[in-house]
Amino acid sequence: MITRLFQSAFTFLRSQWWALVLCAMTAVICLVVIYQLVWPAYQNPISRMYTSKLGYASVIRQTGGTFPVTSAKVERRNITGKFIGEGLVQSEPVQVPMVAMANIIKVHVTEGQRVKCGDLIIELDSSRLQMKIESARAAIRTAKAELKRVRVGTVNVLQEERPDILAVQIDIAKAKLKQAKESLAMNRRLNKKGSVGSEKVSQSQLAVKLIELNLAELQMSLRTANAGRTNSVEIGEAAIAEAELSLAYRLKQLEDYKSYASADGIVERVLVHDREYNQDPGRPGVLLASGLWFECYLDQTALGRVQMGDRVEMRLSAYQDRVFQGKIELIRPLVNFALGGPETNRPIRPLGTGAPEWPATFSVRVALDPTEDLVVPGLTGYATVIQERNTLSIPRGCVNAVSGNRGIVFVINEAGDAFEPRNVVTGIREDGLVEICEGLEEGEYVIADGHQVLEPNDQIHIAAGPTLEPRQKQNDDFAVTSPSQ
Repeated sequence: MITRLFQSAFTFLRSQWWALVLCAMTAVICLVVIYQLVWPAYQNPISRMYTSKLGYASVIRQTGGTFPVTSAKVERRNITGKFIGEGLVQSEPVQVPMVAMANIIKVHVTEGQRVKCGDLIIELDSSRLQMKIESARAAIRTAKAELKRVRVGTVNVLQEERPDILAVQIDIAKAKLKQAKESLAMNRRLNKKGSVGSEKVSQSQLAVKLIELNLAELQMSLRTANAGRTNSVEIGEAAIAEAELSLAYRLKQLEDYKSYASADGIVERVLVHDREYNQDPGRPGVLLASGLWFECYLDQTALGRVQMGDRVEMRLSAYQDRVFQGKIELIRPLVNFALGGPETNRPIRPLGTGAPEWPATFSVRVALDPTEDLVVPGLTGYATVIQERNTLSIPRGCVNAVSGNRGIVFVINEAGDAFEPRNVVTGIREDGLVEICEGLEEGEYVIADGHQVLEPNDQIHIAAGPTLEPRQKQNDDFAVTSPSQ
């Protein structure tokens, strides 16, 4: 009976072998699909199956398991950050004015010519001024001659200012006074003897008084003459000084008849011609383009990250096979809606495609190092700001919820079984690394991958990445809080 039953089963299987093979192949395929697709998706943190109620994460939490994470160490590395922006070569406009009102004798430059500081640009007719200069020199000679006449006392218009003559007259008056007094004394003696009358004595007394009055007048005139001569000498010296200043002023005016370049540059425009008359003092005659630099427009995210002195590499559209070197010499911290040049009045992503996105840039001035003769104002191109630093850094995947230069990093505790969210301030970025300016310390460990599905109080274990160095666990009840807390 059993034998017959086996024979029947064997006969049936033999007749349906193809169905058996198909079932076996189907089973193998199902196992392969489950192993290759379903199971990895079940364990993949970014899949919807992973975060479902029956997903891998829920199973781990309910069973008290730990989540596998990839660790990364906070350490100092040589990191190079790059910011790229468009721009153009610009220069400072410098005006060369014509100060004097005169005919233009010669314009010594042409448009496009390179000039050095101090080169002669425009020459004006100074013949009339030369006559005034000679007149000023003649006035100096006249003033010096007048001063000599004052000092020798031959001034025609000031007859009283001759103290030397007055001194002689005073000596004569003193001699006459002495003689008159001797005559008065003799007449008095003779009057006592009766030889001379009282009238003679009175005449002698009157003569003495007149001479004394004349002497007093001469002495007063001498004092006045001495003071007057001092003042006249001062007036003469002042006249000489005034004439010399007038000459110096005319000579200074002579400089205004030649216009020189006040800086190195290229002649951008020539506004006057030979034999024209300059009737507007200070009118510009030539416009120079001086001080070449590259005006680079960077995205607003680079504001606060680029620094003075950062190295810059520039490529110009006119010389695409050359790299020009430079350094940032000026940062203008003013953000405007510009696309590397003219301001815009519309968003670069219009309404209907999501939130409108406005271009926002700021500019930096890059000094060309050195200035090439081939570089001229107006050339366009782009620049790459290069920042090389040895600083704290971590892989870029460690930073979450990035907004500007801030983000959140999950720091692994010393035991390696829990984590803590922490706010950080980031800096420059290079390939897969990001600079950490604030929030982390050297030697700490952070989660580089696996943090996508973690929740507060989840337990972790390091499945990949550097292993934590053995440390004494300081807090067995390592509490974690969500970023919102």
